[in-house]
Amino acid sequence: MSGGAAAVGVGVGIALIVAISLFPVKAQYNGNIENVVITMERTVCFGACPAYQVTIHGNGLVEYEGHQFVAVTGKQTAQISQEQVQELVNAFYDARFYNLRDRYEANVSDLPSTTTSITTENGTKSVYRYGFGPDRLIMLEDKIDEIAGTEKWVKQ
Repeated sequence: MSGGAAAVGVGVGIALIVAISLFPVKAQYNGNIENVVITMERTVCFGACPAYQVTIHGNGLVEYEGHQFVAVTGKQTAQISQEQVQELVNAFYDARFYNLRDRYEANVSDLPSTTTSITTENGTKSVYRYGFGPDRLIMLEDKIDEIAGTEKWVKQ
């Protein structure tokens, strides 16, 4: 192989690596969706931050419990499709949730905290966030709210 051919081969390899990094393959959970449980709990701050917990089961059952500064306090339930549960579980993998630290804490007061967890047949992973955290974690928290439909209970 001549030097020119080797350079072309290297160039193609580099182009392939760049293309893969620009267009990542979407992660997908391949376990039994029925075994999945996703929870997210948001706590109060010194102001009027909404405090509630939402649990999403693999069968699509959504359990909400409003605590303070929410439109609906107490327990509520709803149903989402298993496809929506699958979408949410895949979002955990897309966010590389299992690679996140267990805690993100700002050294300040008066902030709400959020604890997000997922349980599968492989165990449970939880992440506690107080004040800051990676964008991918915050986007995942928003996705949980979106798919669970918590706005109808939270927004005052």
